[in-house]
Amino acid sequence: MSAKRLFVFAFLFSMLTSIIFPQTLAEIARKERERRAALKGKRAAVITHADLAKLKKKPALETPVAAPAPATEEVVLPEAAPPAAAELQEQPAGTLPTAASPVPPDLKALQERWNKSKEYVELLTLKMGALWQQFYSLQDRTTKEALQQSIAETFIKLQKAQEEETQARQDLEKFLGQQKKEPTSIWVR
Repeated sequence: MSAKRLFVFAFLFSMLTSIIFPQTLAEIARKERERRAALKGKRAAVITHADLAKLKKKPALETPVAAPAPATEEVVLPEAAPPAAAELQEQPAGTLPTAASPVPPDLKALQERWNKSKEYVELLTLKMGALWQQFYSLQDRTTKEALQQSIAETFIKLQKAQEEETQARQDLEKFLGQQKKEPTSIWVR
């Protein structure tokens, strides 16, 4: 199709649409009066250069520091021996038993290590996404080179964090597997 035919086709299409959907000057003026009447009581916000000078630059993406998320997987603990009835009667009401907590300290440490490593992986993943978004939105070549360096460093950190997270999960699973194999002993008085 030549340029001349394309121009003629576009002109005919625009003429046809103006004939099918006409809008008179009176209709346009009436709509504008209605729009202005609807805005009559409202105040317009005027932003000056002084207002813009007062603004402080903020990063486009902020990653909030959140409390550690609860573990998504439930950990099954080995069954503990039930306390004897005499021990429960000796303690005053409202206090916790003096027996050790049902979760061994090793298990708590492993769970905490795994949760922290998962959280760090999530944080680095978010940072990588933000860096890539910033990289693709820039036009300046020198700034892009600096961002590429940041992306490479963050990627290395992310890989290490993922390896640590995997190792922490495996250690936790190994510990839980050992706990299941060990028989629980029940002391009878």
